[in-house]
Parts: sequence; C-alpha cells; structure tokens
Amino acid sequence: MHNAEDTKREKAKKLRYKKPIVKNLNLMTIEEKLYDIQEECEEVHWFWDTDEETLLNALDGNEDEAYEFRMMFADLCGEIEKMLCDLSEEWVPKCFDIFFVAAGAGNVGVYEGLAGYDGYEQDYIGLTSYDILDAEDESNKILKRLTKDELIAASRQCFRIFQSYISLTYRYDCLKATMDILKDKNTGYLEQTKRLNELYDIVDEKTHGFECCWHAQKEWEELEKIFEAMPQEAWIQ
Repeated sequence: MHNAEDTKREKAKKLRYKKPIVKNLNLMTIEEKLYDIQEECEEVHWFWDTDEETLLNALDGNEDEAYEFRMMFADLCGEIEKMLCDLSEEWVPKCFDIFFVAAGAGNVGVYEGLAGYDGYEQDYIGLTSYDILDAEDESNKILKRLTKDELIAASRQCFRIFQSYISLTYRYDCLKATMDILKDKNTGYLEQTKRLNELYDIVDEKTHGFECCWHAQKEWEELEKIFEAMPQEAWIQ
C-alpha cells in the first residue's frame, strides 16, 4: 500500500515532462560551462605569468608563438566574461530551454537527450522515450501560445545565444588541445628539473659543498643519472 511520500514521488515523476530541458543545451548548463572555461583560462594566465620560460620551452623558444598563444587565451577569457554579463543583463527568452526541446535538439547525440524537473527530487532527471514525446509536445504547446512576432524574436535570440556559446566552446576546445600537448611535452622535463634541484641541495648539504660525495652516494648516483638524461639544450644559456 502506497504511503503519502510514495504518492508524492510518483506524481512528481509523472510530471517531469512538464518542465523539460535538453541535457547539454540549456541555460543552466551553458552558464556552468562558461564559468568552468573562464576559471581554466584564468589558471592558464596565472601559470604562464609565473612560469613564462616553460611556455617558451614548449614552443622551442619561439617568442612570437608564445605571445600569440597567450593573447588567444586572453581574448577567449574576455569573450567568456562578456557572454556571462550578457546572459545576466540582456534579454534571454523565458522559453529558451523549451525552444531547443521543441526543436528536437535532444535527438542530437552530443546533447545526450532530455531531462525533466522532478519536484520531489528537486532536480532534473533523465526522461524515458515515452516521456520525451510528451515533453516535446508540451514544449510545442507552450511555444504556440506566443504570437508570431514573439516567437520570431525569441527564436532569433535563442540562436544568437546558441551560436555564441558554440563558438566559444569550440575555440576553447582547440586551445585546450594545444595546452594539453604543451603540458605533456613539458611535464617530464619540469618534474626532472624539480627533482634535480632537490637532489642538488641534499648532496650539497650532506657532502659539505660536494667535497665528500660518498656521504651521499645514493643521491649522487641519482643526480648523475638525471644529468645524463637531460637534453643538451638544457645546458645552453
């Protein structure tokens, strides 16, 4: 026998289709993604500002490429900030989320289907195939309540936001791919350099300025191995 809580849960579940969103194409997700990108761009700025030599090493000492790379990230960070401000200050149609549900964006694999708001769970839950049809019908009904002029204006604004978002995320993905390559290229070298400095200090202390190396035989042997493994370019001043 169902109790009151079970009844509430079942009722909320059946009403999920009333407030649908496309999982990866809704206003909340867009804002969260933009904030994530903005945070990572700022981290990149901080990293290169405090360790510019690493970026130059990754680009084989090409200062022009290093400058261009940093400027691209700076420009992207500025555009992200602008879009976040626009989303909070400019007109965003109330029908934004359901517009893309009605447009069938949930059927595009990259957006991972639809979700509906569950009042009992206080969260969005993925919709079943049956609920998806009801959600699309519900979204169509809501859009049909708009006048033709309202629908045209809303459609244009929705696509402006969509286009800006896709453009920014594409630029970020391209820069991130380059950043990952640069990081991978330098990670081993940076870790090796850090360990070299640590070993140098240990050996220097234990041997009183490298006078009695047998006092730090283990560390000295490791230090020699690192010296041998370092590329010749590392010794060029």
